[in-house]
Amino acid sequence: MITLYRTADDLTGQEVQETLEALCFAHEVVLVTDSGPTHENLPEGTNPPVVVDEGMTYQGRAAVLERLGELKAIHELWYKVGSDACYCDEHGNVE
Repeated sequence: MITLYRTADDLTGQEVQETLEALCFAHEVVLVTDSGPTHENLPEGTNPPVVVDEGMTYQGRAAVLERLGELKAIHELWYKVGSDACYCDEHGNVE
């Protein structure tokens, strides 16, 4: 599952959250407050926006948006190959 750490007023975090919702990727959003202590699971030494996905941590606007672009490409591929244009049976015959 993808975890997005963001602050309430972070526009990049908001954009990433909205895109993850639109793409229907399983994710959780953790709001981190500027004035309070950081969330206990926020990767050490990082500041929001932060995306944690498949064990990798992406921090900062550029890295987070680059990962978001990769996720969009994955979504497009799933959509392309997941269409119902043709079906193959268990023997590989196109129906």
